Amino acid sequence: MVLTGLCGCGSSGGNSDKSSTQPAQTTTTTTTTTQTTQTTKPKKDKRPIEERLVVGMTMDQVKAACGNPKNEAMNSDGSATWMYNNGQNAFIPYYSMSGGKIHYVTVYFDAAGKVKSWNSSSTSAY
Repeated sequence: MVLTGLCGCGSSGGNSDKSSTQPAQTTTTTTTTTQTTQTTKPKKDKRPIEERLVVGMTMDQVKAACGNPKNEAMNSDGSATWMYNNGQNAFIPYYSMSGGKIHYVTVYFDAAGKVKSWNSSSTSAY
């Protein structure tokens, strides 16, 4: 028995014509770049609230400097009163018994929404 024609390349039957019916292979490379920008937050102002206030500040400026008030009141003449306190510290174990005080600040705004005055006080439970 003699086997003939089994030698050689079996891809195109010995045809060396490059224009075969096989589709051309293309490679597409997609590169995506993710850019991470880190913005640094401004450091929190740790001064007491009354040191951050200035007569004539707007309500927006007071919120930016001191944060959201604990309580707000609007008066019939258009003026407003905002109250701040650090009462959340009272939930720290032994805060009051170890001499910690609750600090209260009341900010008074005129009818135009500008700071006209403020007062502060501190209390302790013991």
